[in-house]
Amino acid sequence: EIIMRPTKLLESLFILHKCQLNIDRLWKLIEVSEGELNSNSDYALLFTYHINLEAVSFLDEYNGDFVSRTETEYAIRVKEVRKITAPIIKRINRWKDLEKFRNNIIAHPWRDRGKFVVPNTGYYNIPRNWFEIAVFVNLLKYTWSMIRIEFLEELQTAIEYISTLQTPPPPPNNYSNLNADHLRMANEVGDICKTLGKNYGLKVIQYILPNEEK
Repeated sequence: EIIMRPTKLLESLFILHKCQLNIDRLWKLIEVSEGELNSNSDYALLFTYHINLEAVSFLDEYNGDFVSRTETEYAIRVKEVRKITAPIIKRINRWKDLEKFRNNIIAHPWRDRGKFVVPNTGYYNIPRNWFEIAVFVNLLKYTWSMIRIEFLEELQTAIEYISTLQTPPPPPNNYSNLNADHLRMANEVGDICKTLGKNYGLKVIQYILPNEEK
């Protein structure tokens, strides 16, 4: 039987689990796309951006609700596991601009409180090469491994509990009018271009709709 509480601990464990799972998957994708990681693959670089997003979310949860909102009966264990992981977190925190890079370059691209910023990774104290990213990923993995061991039973409950919160998927979208609608859109754009004296217009793709596939 699924235990319906303590929900705050379960929520934090699930978020930490989700972040670490995504980081692991992204690093595997980087290894596949980059081979020996000795050249700058555009795909791999995008994956590192997502690693940064998940890592900052992980650290936000670790330093936030995991401490402040977890039920009292788990407070001692949370405090202990944070003490155990403190040497690991200390090394992660040597990259002081993880959140700033997330905010300026990834979440709000090239803006810092409205001011334009050049997306120069050399300006930010973050993992800057494949070796440092590998170290960063492993440090996060070490942190999660200690939390996971301490709360292994609760983690399983968390995964089961969160699954009960899932709502049924919505009905599939109807795409029968998609091609005609996009042609109308292209005509509207073309009319506006003509009105403004522009000598260009919009060409749109006509899709093979899912229900038309053989």
